[in-house]
Amino acid sequence: MDTPSEDRGVEKMPRAGLLIALVAVIGFVAWFGWERDEELAGKPGAGGTGEDPSENNYVGSRACAECHQQIAADYSRHPMARTLQPVGTAELIEDFDADRQRFVGGQRTYQIERRDGEVFHHEVMFDDDGGVLYDQAETVQFAIGAGVKGRSYLLQRKELLFESPITWYSQTSSWGLSPGYPPDLHYRFGRRVGGDCLACHSGRPAVASAGSVDRYVAENPFHEISIGCERCHGPGGQHVDLYSSSSSVNAVDPLIVSSGKLAGHLQDDICNQCHLEGKIRVLRPGKRFDDFRPGEPLGKTWTVYVAESPFDGEGRPLFTSHVEQMHASRCFQGSEGGMRCTTCHDPHRAPTVDERASFYKSRCNSCHDKRGCSLPTAEQQKAPAAGSCIACHMPKLHSRDVAHTTQADHRVVRRMSQTRAVRDVERESVGGDWQPFGTMDQHLSDGERRRADALAWFRQAADAGDRELATRARKRFEQILADDPDDTEIRGRLGFAWFRARNLAAAKKELERALRSRPDSEPYLTYLGLIGYATDDASAARHFRRLLELNPNDGEAHGPYADMLESAGKLDEAIRMAERGLARDPTVLDLRRSLARFLHKAGRAADAREQERKVEQIGRRLRRR
Repeated sequence: MDTPSEDRGVEKMPRAGLLIALVAVIGFVAWFGWERDEELAGKPGAGGTGEDPSENNYVGSRACAECHQQIAADYSRHPMARTLQPVGTAELIEDFDADRQRFVGGQRTYQIERRDGEVFHHEVMFDDDGGVLYDQAETVQFAIGAGVKGRSYLLQRKELLFESPITWYSQTSSWGLSPGYPPDLHYRFGRRVGGDCLACHSGRPAVASAGSVDRYVAENPFHEISIGCERCHGPGGQHVDLYSSSSSVNAVDPLIVSSGKLAGHLQDDICNQCHLEGKIRVLRPGKRFDDFRPGEPLGKTWTVYVAESPFDGEGRPLFTSHVEQMHASRCFQGSEGGMRCTTCHDPHRAPTVDERASFYKSRCNSCHDKRGCSLPTAEQQKAPAAGSCIACHMPKLHSRDVAHTTQADHRVVRRMSQTRAVRDVERESVGGDWQPFGTMDQHLSDGERRRADALAWFRQAADAGDRELATRARKRFEQILADDPDDTEIRGRLGFAWFRARNLAAAKKELERALRSRPDSEPYLTYLGLIGYATDDASAARHFRRLLELNPNDGEAHGPYADMLESAGKLDEAIRMAERGLARDPTVLDLRRSLARFLHKAGRAADAREQERKVEQIGRRLRRR
């Protein structure tokens, strides 16, 4: 990225008004989410546990495999062992044939290309005559998912990771838009992937620095790429050291977590760290997602908030709601705490397709051996069940938030039900307040509960468009800050809340205070830049310049800065800034309009008219969404 000259003289900026700022922030909210800075939650300087040499350090699964060879061999074929892989070494499950590698979504055409060991994802838009308006091609470096349901992809751009809009769906053997990418409005190649995602889709990310948020070591962003032994058994450094120097085996080894020796709820929390997503996971002050250690209550690190039901009106569950479903089942409730994930699932070994029916039937019979299926044997063997308990009692349901996929109904229902496939990602409906799952809130003090509730309210209000709930969250933020003025995360959220309420003066006041504690916070820089842009504040240029230094891939952020450069008489720099932003995101129409204006001013009329043509053509297609 070329560095623009110093912003001395950028004092008179175009006043675009609050409306443009509010429109621009829609992209920001989608890209960053409300929790972007939450991994440095709480007090200034607070962070995770880090890599203290005095602590029990991670050693990686290879060290475990030296002694546990058979378990390691079995686990290597488990889907959890293949949650994330380099694209070049991942097992080829996709169809790259020419007639299958293209699809249309949201008035855009997507094409997938495998060439010379690399995979390219293209987003293309055509004009009325079939000519190319733009063709943005990006290489992908990592494949997310074992491929049982599908496979998504990550782009690495130095210290930053982004998700591609393209996913391979195994159940339909087709390419489509990635989960969370509705056809009418999605994140293109700009959706940041951070600790909240990588906590469950990777083994152990290599964080760039102790104070960084969602930034990873550029040379190798993962200490261990897929989920490994230590995710469930805890750091193994001391355990390995002990058995490397001694041949004696301690049956009760306090240096490693043996889940079978834990209390039931602690066993559950090992699985719940990834399989209980809920609506929002609220970190406790000073915690990061990688602070959780197996053997501890999950609620000591974060609190999961859930809605009244993970099912919509069509009976479709949220994709990551298995735990919520299980807790609603009569099997779980009747077991009085005896049933858990590992009752049915072996975390070290997954049954093959041919083994599935008998494998899970034996699990069912561990409780129902005296009272089995009430149907005659001949009926049990009829298709499609063919003797499988789960075929009837855990039927396949379409997920409400992930297209082209189904999942087993973990309510273990008495009778089968059917659901319609999801067509669009739905807006969250207004309903009762989200609540902590189970007894997770028992680890929270009264003050922490009030704080966690406020953060959950704020996210729920944004998802549902609930203004009343947003106001309640904002008032709670103010109460919290009256007691603890140093809670930077809450102060930042209060700034966001005032922005959404269109009180820019109040938003600026809170966000400037928050930025002093976290000077490289991308959300704070973005909002302050938008406020400055809308109010002719010269500080906006400084905020956008720093934002683009931190993330030069944000196409939308180039627009206001380019306008400021042009207003300051730096026309050539403004043109370069606009062109750079459109290379990152060709669909930012305000930026393309600005570039046309800059080109007219520079005497490049033909180039300006071409940009105006693209504005009209692209805009017309996006309005059809």
